[in-house]
Amino acid sequence: MSKQLKALIAVSLRYSNPQVTDRLRKKGRKNLSLAIINQYLLSGLIFLVIYGSMLFMTNFAKMPGTFTYFATLFSLLGLSQGVSVIYNIFFESKDLGSYLPLPFKQSQIFIAKNIVVALSVVPFIIPLLVLFLLTSLKSGVNIFLAIVLSVVLFVVVLLILFAVCSLIVFGLTRTKVFQKHKKLMTTLLLWVTMGLVIIGIMLMNRDSADDYLADRNIILPLLPLFHIVHAPFSSSGLLSLAGVIGFLLILAFLVKWQILPQLYEQVTTISSTDQVVRRVHKKNQNLAQVLRRYNFELVKNPTLITQVLSSSLIFPVVFIATFAFNGDFNLSHLPLKFAGVAFLSGIILAFITINQTSFVGNLISLDGENYSYMQTLPISRKDYLVEKFKTGLLIQGGISLILSLATGLVLKASLLFLLFFVVGAILGTILLSQFYFVRDYRLLLVDWTNFSQLFLRGSGRVGLIFMMWGSMIIGALLIGGYILLLNIMAATLVNSIVAVVIVTISIGLVYYYRHNFWQKLDQVSWQRKIELARQKKMKG
Repeated sequence: MSKQLKALIAVSLRYSNPQVTDRLRKKGRKNLSLAIINQYLLSGLIFLVIYGSMLFMTNFAKMPGTFTYFATLFSLLGLSQGVSVIYNIFFESKDLGSYLPLPFKQSQIFIAKNIVVALSVVPFIIPLLVLFLLTSLKSGVNIFLAIVLSVVLFVVVLLILFAVCSLIVFGLTRTKVFQKHKKLMTTLLLWVTMGLVIIGIMLMNRDSADDYLADRNIILPLLPLFHIVHAPFSSSGLLSLAGVIGFLLILAFLVKWQILPQLYEQVTTISSTDQVVRRVHKKNQNLAQVLRRYNFELVKNPTLITQVLSSSLIFPVVFIATFAFNGDFNLSHLPLKFAGVAFLSGIILAFITINQTSFVGNLISLDGENYSYMQTLPISRKDYLVEKFKTGLLIQGGISLILSLATGLVLKASLLFLLFFVVGAILGTILLSQFYFVRDYRLLLVDWTNFSQLFLRGSGRVGLIFMMWGSMIIGALLIGGYILLLNIMAATLVNSIVAVVIVTISIGLVYYYRHNFWQKLDQVSWQRKIELARQKKMKG
């Protein structure tokens, strides 16, 4: 690897993680790039442990259909994330112009940026590495050879996914239709990709549990991967390996021939293309209506919408789709004593779907440079942020409502249980929205250039992974413990205790944020108070 490429990768890593870089500098760390890479490796290790424990009990060596099922599932997740992140890194970022006067080749910039993309996407497809390794070991392959083979095959699959995603994104953005209707085509690109992923998952889960008790139906396009890890030196294994590598070489040739020669021109053209939007001026709007409309405009970016939904909703959607097509579930006849479980499950659903990538957790920073400008207007900071929080809460509440209704209908819950579940989801949304809104204010970032910088603030990717998986694991334990107590103790006593705990925690959190955040927003500087008073007097 040349020194130029190393330097470019280091700059790209720091540029994509500005707050992590600043935090490491304050701690006196010298090799910042290595420290950032170590954080990504730690997150990957966490995923390896989690998925390894989940997949360990399955003997994939005797279940090629199940192997291809999981290989397809995680490949689809990687495809969805790859398209979104590649478009964001290349076409939404405004940093490419700064590379123009520097002595970098277009291929070096492409590789450096794709490494950043890889670090963002790998956590979603790291289970493939676990899948390959477990299958090799269960097939009796030597442990050293199994490790090397699994790592090499994982890298090859990763490169294939990136090549496919790059060809999709760069191929579509090159068309005149895309350049003429950038916003519409961007929306279609990202939403169609995510929609195909969800549809693919649903189709894979359309059989009942009895149909694949022994094994699932084999998905033929992914079967060569099974042959490679199951019997690498057999004729089928060697032919499969040659076919996979040949496919990668074809894709690499297409990338080199179609993308790299015009990388600068294409990215610069798309990034600088701004459609003229004619806005209808509405008269007689009060301040709240104006601010609400402004805040809704902030979240209309199709890349933002797709990245938020894919980061926070992809796992719940997969879960719902699996339950919908993976058997006959009917919760309509549950006893009344389990209504509290439905309420708690709704709260946990909010904890799973609302995190640092959510709309409400980034709405302040989405102002960008406008935030400083807003502070100069005759609007109190509290009024401004209250309206912004209301908008964020409305968006998150709508998402939670739709998701909770879909979950309840899929599980065929009774009307009463569905009501408890939805109300629990709304309560959890209110509590979590306050937490992440305050977090956004505390970690305010106005000079961001791509959405990944906003999503990785604070605890970074490791914290995001812990939050996502921790909420699911802890939620499952809480629900399981609640059901167990209802079955061994008096239901009235258990439900009463749980209700008191939930009400106490909810009131405590509302009071805490009211006292420590909302009320303190009134404490503006004396110069600002004088300015507001003068402006009010002049208007009077």
